[in-house]
Amino acid sequence: MNKSICLVASALLIFAVGCKQQDFKKAPDGTEYKVISNQNGKKATEGEIMQVNVYAKYKDSQLDTVLFSSVDKSMPRFLPYDTTQLPPYFKEVHEGDSLVLRQSTDSLLKYGTAAPYMKKGNYVIQSFKIVKLLPSREAADSVAKTFEANAKTIHKNDIIKKVEKDMSNDSLVKADEKIIKDYMAKNNLTGTKTKWGTWVVIDSAGTGPTLGDNDIAEVNYTGRTLDDSTFDSNTLPKFGHPEPLYVDMNEYRMIPGWIDGLKLMRKGSKGKLLIPSYLAFGERGAPPKIAPNSNVVFDIKVTDVLNQQQYQEVLDKQQKQMEQQRQMMQQLQQMQRQQQQQQKQQGQPQEKK
Repeated sequence: MNKSICLVASALLIFAVGCKQQDFKKAPDGTEYKVISNQNGKKATEGEIMQVNVYAKYKDSQLDTVLFSSVDKSMPRFLPYDTTQLPPYFKEVHEGDSLVLRQSTDSLLKYGTAAPYMKKGNYVIQSFKIVKLLPSREAADSVAKTFEANAKTIHKNDIIKKVEKDMSNDSLVKADEKIIKDYMAKNNLTGTKTKWGTWVVIDSAGTGPTLGDNDIAEVNYTGRTLDDSTFDSNTLPKFGHPEPLYVDMNEYRMIPGWIDGLKLMRKGSKGKLLIPSYLAFGERGAPPKIAPNSNVVFDIKVTDVLNQQQYQEVLDKQQKQMEQQRQMMQQLQQMQRQQQQQQKQQGQPQEKK
């Protein structure tokens, strides 16, 4: 039995033992939770970073489905222990504790965020195992780097396997292609079809070689459904995130159609990616803006192409800015608490001597 399977099995054992020993509590926001405590663990303190293994599953009378395992993906989460930002059920954790959350599928179905196979009256269970408490963001970044390369490979292989599985659904592939071809004909578009099925329309060719696995594309984009309903953009002010998007061509963090289509583009390229549903948001869609099994179109401009070193410099700069913003927010919150305390003291009547 390999290490990953052992760790997942341990997580399942924690679920079983915890469910028998104690009931779920309900937080003020309605979240059902329980903390399975490690009595000997050090309590988390402000400013530390929690190294967390995350595990999620769904179970009913017919299915027992693992939704996510950071152990299988070889990538733990690193969460700041910040009591001003964390939910209340996270605030008393210790190193070695497990926090278990239970969410009713009824609420997921109500808000349209449930997977198609989920049924009423069941639950999604999530476990957060506090593996280690790290003293600083720098220490957490150092630990994270030991996982990154393997996690990237696992994630990429998972995506490719899913795409190949979806492409074996011949009726879906043909239906999507007809919809996209009809859209292109209606809008007088001419493009090139990739091996996976994304159609790429080039308006401006750009310069240099086409994007490869080791490149990072700096991209401006606007995403639309085929009925021209815009659902996201980093160029339209109303969406509120005007910063460039960086796409690591070897990470597959975007929907697969992006990586598939960008391989035909260069620095300075401008055009459209017409992406079939199985390379976009799939059978779940992205409610409420994107319906299940929707084909989508992205207006794309590749504003720059970076190598890995340049991209790391960008990430380091962003991390530094985020840390500065976090520190400023903490200082502001501390000042507000001090002012509230002073106002409270000033409002109290003085004791008579």
